[in-house]
Amino acid sequence: MRIPEYESVRGFHETKEHGEREFPFNIYPCCIPQDFPQVRVHWHQEMEIVAVKKGELLVTVDKQTSRIRQGEAAVIFPGQLHGIFQSKSVRAEYENIIFRLEMLLGRGEDLCGMRFLLPMEMDKGRGAVHMEAGVKGYEDFMEGVGRLDELCRSKRYGYELGVKGALFSMMSALLETWHPGERRGGRDTRERMRGLLDFIEEHYGEKITVRQAAERCYYSQSHFMKYFRQYMGVSFVEYLNSYRIFRAAGLLKTTDQPVTRIAQSCGFDNLSYFNRLFRRMYQMTPVQYRKKGEEDEGVSL
Repeated sequence: MRIPEYESVRGFHETKEHGEREFPFNIYPCCIPQDFPQVRVHWHQEMEIVAVKKGELLVTVDKQTSRIRQGEAAVIFPGQLHGIFQSKSVRAEYENIIFRLEMLLGRGEDLCGMRFLLPMEMDKGRGAVHMEAGVKGYEDFMEGVGRLDELCRSKRYGYELGVKGALFSMMSALLETWHPGERRGGRDTRERMRGLLDFIEEHYGEKITVRQAAERCYYSQSHFMKYFRQYMGVSFVEYLNSYRIFRAAGLLKTTDQPVTRIAQSCGFDNLSYFNRLFRRMYQMTPVQYRKKGEEDEGVSL
């Protein structure tokens, strides 16, 4: 079977909401070809896990195709172009676990969010993570899939807490086999990147140039820009801006500081540029984001 060519991302953006606004999570049981012959190439802001229950199927992510068999799963990061296709006329039963990483984020200074979840949000152009026997974290990850199935079948009082717990456990298992740079270089490369990410975490509110970043990694600017994109899947400027916006979002939720002050404290001198980047990342303005947070607080009380 010929897998369709990739076209412009813009034409494949899925905007469907999964779950409820306050709990953006859902599981969809599916069968190929009974339900549909294929899931055409698309992308969305949610993280997706394709877990095969019976048979096998093909999952293509950013032009890389993996054969996912019974008892295995493919992990697809936010923003990745992906599709699901029948394999050799084999009937496949599987489920899509779709959720927004932001549901796992804490408020303010959230170490887990900054160190682990944000890089997942930024991971593009690297294909899916194939969770199969022999891969580190596989058993714990698939145990989490089973736990989610059980929780969503029963939907007992408080099951949402169990879902979050299972997702945290699965993300922890995923980190045993995946982290930024795992497929890009050796130990020295990883140490350089970790040092740079720590520097960004401490100084994101200050002016940080490509030259400074390159010098910290002991590379020329041209080599550094290529190295960073290969390592992280995005340019250095894209990552820095996304990290700053992420920190600004935390401040919008946890403080009553004016938007202008928050933008400046997160390294943005130009408010219109800050607003444009924020809208691109969260599909709403900073003011709307703060208001949504206040409304969500009201619902949870």
